[in-house]
This record gives sequence, structure tokens and C-alpha cells, in this order.
Amino acid sequence: MQSVKPLRLKRESYRSKSATATNIFVKVWVDSGLSHLDGTYSYRIPNQFKEIISIGSRIKVPFNSRSCEALVIELLETQESIEHLKIIESVLGDTPVTTPAMLDFYALMAQYWASDPYSLIKSGIPSRVAAVEKKIELTIKSDSQKNLFNRKKTQKTYLMHNPHKSAHADILDLALTRLKSGSTLLLLPDTKDVDRIMDLVSESNLSNLVLRLDSALPRAQRYENYLKSIIADNALIVGNRNALFAPVKNLDSIIVAFEKSEQYFERKHPFWNVRDSVLLRAQAENVNVYFTGYVPSSMMADLIEKRTVDFVSQKISLKTSTYPQVHGELLPDRIFPNIRKALLEGTVLFLVPRKGYGNALLCAKCKNTSVCECGGRHILTSATANPLCSLCSLEQKNWKCQWCESTTRYVSARGIDRFHEEIGRAFPNTPIQISSAPNILSDIADKTKIVIATAGAVPNRTQDYSAVVLLEGQRFLSASTSVYEELVYEHFFEAASHVSRKGSILIVLDSFHPLVASLTRWNPSTLIKKILRENLEAFLPPYSSIAVITSEPSEALSLRSGFTKSIKDGRLPTESKVFLIEGEKAATSRIVLSVPVEQRKILATFLLELSRRRAISKKSSISIALDPYTLLS
Repeated sequence: MQSVKPLRLKRESYRSKSATATNIFVKVWVDSGLSHLDGTYSYRIPNQFKEIISIGSRIKVPFNSRSCEALVIELLETQESIEHLKIIESVLGDTPVTTPAMLDFYALMAQYWASDPYSLIKSGIPSRVAAVEKKIELTIKSDSQKNLFNRKKTQKTYLMHNPHKSAHADILDLALTRLKSGSTLLLLPDTKDVDRIMDLVSESNLSNLVLRLDSALPRAQRYENYLKSIIADNALIVGNRNALFAPVKNLDSIIVAFEKSEQYFERKHPFWNVRDSVLLRAQAENVNVYFTGYVPSSMMADLIEKRTVDFVSQKISLKTSTYPQVHGELLPDRIFPNIRKALLEGTVLFLVPRKGYGNALLCAKCKNTSVCECGGRHILTSATANPLCSLCSLEQKNWKCQWCESTTRYVSARGIDRFHEEIGRAFPNTPIQISSAPNILSDIADKTKIVIATAGAVPNRTQDYSAVVLLEGQRFLSASTSVYEELVYEHFFEAASHVSRKGSILIVLDSFHPLVASLTRWNPSTLIKKILRENLEAFLPPYSSIAVITSEPSEALSLRSGFTKSIKDGRLPTESKVFLIEGEKAATSRIVLSVPVEQRKILATFLLELSRRRAISKKSSISIALDPYTLLS
């Protein structure tokens, strides 16, 4: 019996320890690179890391026989044994890189965009710079991780920009107003917009901290500004699309400037866009949202119609005149006196449809379009240049028509360089500047009398043109999709906003077109309602939610059949529509799957599960874009 006593004492001691000990472990998202392994995983914390790991910490963990980065999303306690869990390998810095509120937002985004969380985290959290963390780690660790306000009611507003005043100045005024209530996140389409806002901020003598977050910053500076956004009080954060993921402390408002911009759409997995994502964050964190622009997108217009978003504009009247083209001439005869008069009073802005010289080459004799052997259309870079193929860039020397063998060329689809030539001949000895991508002017020279710009390239520092001439209005409006039609309206209103108070808008278009009355009254409602009616009839957004699935051509037919069967089986809404788009000799095929917008969550869940199952069965990968910018890009 003497030999039993030590055994009983050990057992009693073990039971006592298990009854009182608390074991701490973490749940993480792992950057595995595999879409079907997007769940949460649990790991033990070694003793040396227990004091430095917190929610939002970046760590290294063993995963699937390799070492992977992970993000801590939960710290949990248990009295049960956790010996079966793997151990964290290392901690990537003592500083947490996001907040609990943002982790909830990442989870919401992953569900909404049918994605894994880490693909979004890579968009939102900048690359680590250890030297930066050493400067501010202690401040962040002692600060609160929550950003939520207890507001009873928040605002969702669309502000329409007005003529005669800089849109960027309008945007900054709004941001400064919102700063009085708390930190403000200002999102802008591109770096040039950020530069413009930062210039205005420097002129305003703003006392609040202003943090810039965009790709133009050096890697270390961007990471430092990102971390500072967690702890800064009443700060203005200015950035591009990815700045949406900044974990801003005491966030009061998010401003999305020029909400219709194509730059707000991510063109690679997970294909998210700013407009929908901002509304998700506003809902999750209970913050105010402001959108700005000249003409609301159809999605925004639908929210305005439903009174989900308030529309704010001023009653303004502009002086407009129309000059229809009779024989395809660039400048109708009746427009010349008004342009000459405007040139005596100041600078005239011409808005043209496209850049380049000649975007199509025709035979002057038989009027057939010249094409390359590959099927691409020939273009001209100057009046004397040899034709170039728009697809393969092959230069065609000693050109002659392949139909009638004539060597006389006719330039169609004129670009800005051709407009420059023709306008220069029409108004000789007049200083002219052109603005077109990639050489977009921010300002113009004092002696300049004529500015020729393509859509979206109007110099934004000049607000007092004596006249704004909108050339080839009908060609502008011959858009292939409603998305581009919306953009044309935006560009027209944006160009018209630069006219002086006594200036006029000269439009080369028929007077009965609704665009003319909309510009005159500075009210785009007629134009937007037209697009909404057409989209309703065509079952397009905002009345449907659309997914574009890109796959190998060999998989396309089976995928389409699977979608059709899922509709019949009730796994997708019965109103769903499926289309297969196949191009000749295309490397990929696309399937367009649309459902009523009210059923979007069902579509997202279905596509996420489809992606997981294909990954598990090791089938070829597919690309899933939910509500992309266009269906054809």
C-alpha cells in the first residue's frame, strides 16, 4: 500500500491544477493562399508572447506543413486542455495593425463580395515596416481598440457639385465641417485628386492632424500614417480606394468624392467597389456617409429615389446654345461668332470625345474601314504617319485600300490631336494647349486662349472659362452601355461647371436632346430617370445583381449547365438569368449570372460555396466578379 500513496497524491495534485488553471488561445485568419481554407483556426500562445499578442496582431503560424502569416481576430480563455493546438511561431511586431471593429468589417466584406477575408486584408493593411512600429507601438498598445459612436441617427447624403466653384474646394469644405464632429475619412479617385486636396489643406491653416494614405507615399510613410490613424483624435484621413480600410479612431464621417469614378472599382479578386463597401462600413460602425459628384450613378440614383440617400443641390441656371451638325463638320458655321466673342473675353474650353489622332482609317474612295490582317482596326498617330494596327501595333507601309486599292486616306473618329489641327486652322494665331491622358494639365498658361481636353482631363484649377464648347455631342452619347452613358453625362456637367458666371455653354448637338435642358437647369434627374427605365426593362443594376464568372473555355458549358440546374433546383432564384459569352479564339470564356437585387445575398453565398468546392476538388480556378464596373471589361 505504501507504493500507492505517491500515485494518489500526484492524481490529486493534477486534478487541483486543472480545476483552477485558465488556458489562453487565439483564433486567427491565415494567409494560406487557398480560397477554401478561409475559416478561423486556433493556436496556443507561448509564454513569451502572452504579454504582446492582442486582437489585430500579425503573427506567424504553422499551417499545412509551412509557415504562414495570420491575423489574430479573437483572444479566448478555456479551462479545458489545449495541448492538441499548434503553437504560434512568432509575432510580427508588438503593434496591432487593425481594430475589432475593422475585423468585423472584413468579415462582412468577405461575405458580401464572395471572398476570403485575407484577400481583403491585403488590400487594406499596408506591408509591415518594423522601424515604423518601434516609433509608435507603445502609444497604440495603450489606446482603445473600439471606434464606435452611439448615434441615434446618421446621414447618407449625395451632394451635387455646382458651377463656378472648384469641386475640390467643395469637398474640402465638407470635410472641414464634418471634422467638427469627429475624425473624417475622405476617399478620392486618384493620386492627382489627393494632391489637389492636400494643396488646399496647406492653404487652409487647418490645425487638425491630416494623414495621407495612398500609393504615392513611400512604403514606410504610408505604414506610419496607417498606424497613426488608429490613435489620432479628430484627424482627417485622405486617400484612395484602399484607404477605406483605415481603422480610424472615433470615425464620424466617410466622404466619397466623385462617386461614379471607375477608379473606385477593384479590377482583380475580390472585385470590390467603394460605393457598396462604404455603405457596409457605415452600417457596421454607425457613421455618416457623404457622396459627391455631378450626376449620380444609377445605383446611387436608385437609393435617392428610395429616399435612402438625401440629394442636395442648388437651383442654378446656365446659358446654353445648341449647334447641330449638318454634314458631319467639326464646327457648324453658326458657332464661330460666339466662339470668337468668347475668345475676346477670356479662355475657351473645348471638350472632345477621344484622344489620339485618327481612331479609324477609311478609304476616301469606297469608304470601307481599313483593317489589319489580324482583324484589328487601323489608326493614325499623325496626318503623315503610316497606319498602325490597334491590336497588334503592326505598321502598314505603302498603305492602299484592300477593297478598291485606292491610296487616298480618310480619317474618321477624330482624336484630340486631329481636333487640335482643325481648331488651330479655324482660329489661327491663337495659343492652344491640349490636355489628355497621360499628360493631363492641372493648370494653364496665362497666355493660353484655347484649351482642348478629353473627357476627364479638364484642368481642374481653372474655373472661369468664357465659354465651354462640347464638341461632337452625338458621338459622345453613342455609348455602348448605360455605365458609359452615365459617365458622358458626368463629363459634360463637370466641363460645364468650369464656365464663368457670365460665360456660356456651346453644345454641338440637337436642341431637343434632354441633355441640353438638364445642363441649362443644372438638374440631371431627367437623364438619370431615362437610364433607370432602360435598366429596369433590361434587368440591369440597380434592379439586378450581376456576377461575371471567367473560366477556361473547356469549363464554360459545364458551368452554365450547372447554373441552369441550380435555378431549376431552387438553389438560385427562379428569376435568375444565365448567359455565356465566348469570343473567337479567346483564352477565357465568361458567364453572366444575374439575380434580382433583393436576392444578392443568396447569389454571393452560392458563388463562394462554388469556389470552395472547386478548390477542394482541385478543378481549374475561376474568377468571380460581383457587380463589376462593366460586363465586358
